[in-house]
Amino acid sequence: MGTVVKSLVLCLLMGLCCKIYFETLAKRRTPGIKWLGSTSLPGFTLGFMVISFTRIPPYILQPVRLILIIFIAAQIYYQLRILQNFVLTVLFCAVFWMTEILTGAVLYALPRGPLIPEQMIEPLAIGVLVLLMLLFHIRCRKRGRLRSAGWLRFGYLPVCSMVVAVALSMVLWDSSTVNAAARLVIIMGFAVFFGITLYFTGDILEKEEEMQNLRLSRERTRNQMAVYQSMQRSYEQQRKFLHDYKNQLTCIQGLLAEGKEEEAAGYAAKLAGSLKKSADTVNANHTVVNVVLNQKYRYAEEKGIAMVLAVNDLSGLAMEDEDLVTLLVNLLDNAIEACEKLEDGKKVIQFKMIQEEEQLILSVRNPVRAPVEIRGNKVMNSGKQGPGHGIGLLNVEEVIKKNHGTSTLQCRDGWFYFAAMFPVRQ
Repeated sequence: MGTVVKSLVLCLLMGLCCKIYFETLAKRRTPGIKWLGSTSLPGFTLGFMVISFTRIPPYILQPVRLILIIFIAAQIYYQLRILQNFVLTVLFCAVFWMTEILTGAVLYALPRGPLIPEQMIEPLAIGVLVLLMLLFHIRCRKRGRLRSAGWLRFGYLPVCSMVVAVALSMVLWDSSTVNAAARLVIIMGFAVFFGITLYFTGDILEKEEEMQNLRLSRERTRNQMAVYQSMQRSYEQQRKFLHDYKNQLTCIQGLLAEGKEEEAAGYAAKLAGSLKKSADTVNANHTVVNVVLNQKYRYAEEKGIAMVLAVNDLSGLAMEDEDLVTLLVNLLDNAIEACEKLEDGKKVIQFKMIQEEEQLILSVRNPVRAPVEIRGNKVMNSGKQGPGHGIGLLNVEEVIKKNHGTSTLQCRDGWFYFAAMFPVRQ
């Protein structure tokens, strides 16, 4: 009975380690059944119970079984791609294996031998692992989740470490020619090397994340400056038009004074046409939305692209101007870029931005020359897009998250669809 209780406690502690580890690095899935998302600890614990209460396989297969159980549970409970999950799972197992053999090596290297029974080495190692996971969570929880696949370049590190850890445990523990002190030095040396390599790898990835954030910030600033410059040009143009119209009205007044009513009427009709041509196409009762949409409408018109717009009164929109600029500029720039690659007659963008009682609906629809690959509601960059394409989409994703919105991406029948909904703040 004591053995069963001990096994259950160890399984629970291992499950806790897995839960802390994965929740530090990844987001939980949001299943349809709400309570299912809170069963990650029982799920991991059940997996370790399967390992504990089933027949032990050959030594070389024990790591495979451990990796498989953790991998399946993590895939169920967390938003991870398969390769991402595999690398993280192997890394966790490598840390666990190294902790266990290092704990054993330290105990057996003591002058009078181990101070505790051999059966207690595994519980002690798991206790050390719990402390390591807690320290890891405290240090890394403020850095945010994994957001890019760049770290996969270092995926060989956990795999190689796992292989070396298993090899060390097989060779050193089964060899009678290696004394306890030498065994400890070898294992300690590899553990230090593994820790230093892991630290510097994490530091490199952190620097890359900072550079990515800097690029995102620069893109947002560029978009904001483009809108401000457009507003300035519009203001200067209006001043110029006002000055010209004053002169035109003086001319009409002179024609009327001379009794040339027909010439004055023709001149006035021409002036009215000029006014209509210079007027903005879109008016949503929101300065920033008007500036961006009219700017992109004129730009698309110059490129021979038709824009079909559906907007309503957005005067009560509470979203920050910077976020609006980021959303509209990036989405419309991507749509225009896609349409530029098409033949004449097929270039059209359908845009909708409507605020209803409790939500803002935003959608963009445009034809594409080639199907767009979408995974996990994200566009996979094939390398054929412009240099700022991926940065723009990342900025759009950040704005959606910041404003508690939801979005969907689809590409079918030669059309690319983007749609998002945002709650309206009262």
